[in-house]
Amino acid sequence: MATNGDILIVGGGVIGTSIAFHLARRRVGQVILLEKTYLGAGSSGKSGAIVRQHYSNTLTAAMAQQSLRVFEQFHDRVGGPPVFTRTGMVLIVNERDRAGLEANLALQHQLGIEVKLISAAELMDIDPNARLGDDELAAFESEAGYVEAVQVVSSFADAARRAGADLRLGVEVKNLLTEKGKITGVETNEGTYGCGTLILATGPWAAQLTRVLRNPLPVQACRTQVALFRRPTDLSRRGVVYGDFVQGIYFKPTHGEMIHAGSLAGEEIQDPVNPDQYNEAADGTWLPGIRQRVNRRYPAMHRGFGRGGYGALYGITPDWHPILDRLPGVEGAYCAVGFSGHGFKMSPIVGELMAELVIDGQAKTLDIAPLRVARFEENDPVKTPYSYGVMG
Repeated sequence: MATNGDILIVGGGVIGTSIAFHLARRRVGQVILLEKTYLGAGSSGKSGAIVRQHYSNTLTAAMAQQSLRVFEQFHDRVGGPPVFTRTGMVLIVNERDRAGLEANLALQHQLGIEVKLISAAELMDIDPNARLGDDELAAFESEAGYVEAVQVVSSFADAARRAGADLRLGVEVKNLLTEKGKITGVETNEGTYGCGTLILATGPWAAQLTRVLRNPLPVQACRTQVALFRRPTDLSRRGVVYGDFVQGIYFKPTHGEMIHAGSLAGEEIQDPVNPDQYNEAADGTWLPGIRQRVNRRYPAMHRGFGRGGYGALYGITPDWHPILDRLPGVEGAYCAVGFSGHGFKMSPIVGELMAELVIDGQAKTLDIAPLRVARFEENDPVKTPYSYGVMG
């Protein structure tokens, strides 16, 4: 059985549903999204969904900034209940990394991002739970926070449907179909879906689906881990989001008086996995180390209650930045993949940029040329001059 649509989107996570919404509302024909299981089943549903603007290059900082504005007004801009909780975010580095941090703050100031260095006393005013060492330096981004991940995906999907998109679940794409170098459709467990335009928003599955191409997309599926802790009942007010490069962790408040924590060390690249078959539980040997590092920053958490954790997925590119581009060698095919842990916070602007690329022939809101797939062959990766690490 064959089904035809004007535009096919493969992948029902936050990127795919955002793209579906932005395309459908521009009334460009029949938009069909195909998801092999359920919406948000891959990386999106397990995301900490931290929303912050701390980047060391103008493009990604601007992408995060514009997406934050959407999340702040999500009910009005997309629909559904409000999703954003503003907490602010504290970045902590060693004093030796002062120059790198100050350079990043200067770049962010040029974009109008509200961020500043803070003292240990000011940190105590912001969050009485935290402690700052004598050889440590902190910065505070007041506008940051987090969103409810599952609700964001659901609201994008509902908005896409209202605009006329057809979202089909349980449809697994097995192969890309081309003729004379042009995309013609996909082969699925339900038969063939024909199209004139295809967009891959497949996260950690990107390399699998492009293996038929001469140059498959350089996206490695890797396992990341999350630890969960229940705050002690006498802990003072709920805290902020932390990017703690001294301890090599991030953590954030979340529902149920819980803290969601993970690593900033980038060790995920050392754990490549099959995204269809990986360990979805956190390692018993990993959890105590994360707990110890949270306790060093939040001393009262030594009385916190461990609530286990889980394994999740990143789709990582060689420079830890996404690919937003046409698929090389396949006319009519595009991709928005390889977000390396950055995707959720950028999802609103990615949907808009990809709609512009597909409909208008180029992205207009921002110049996404640095995120082209050819940058890897050209030895022109996105530069991330954090002297202190990379945040996913």
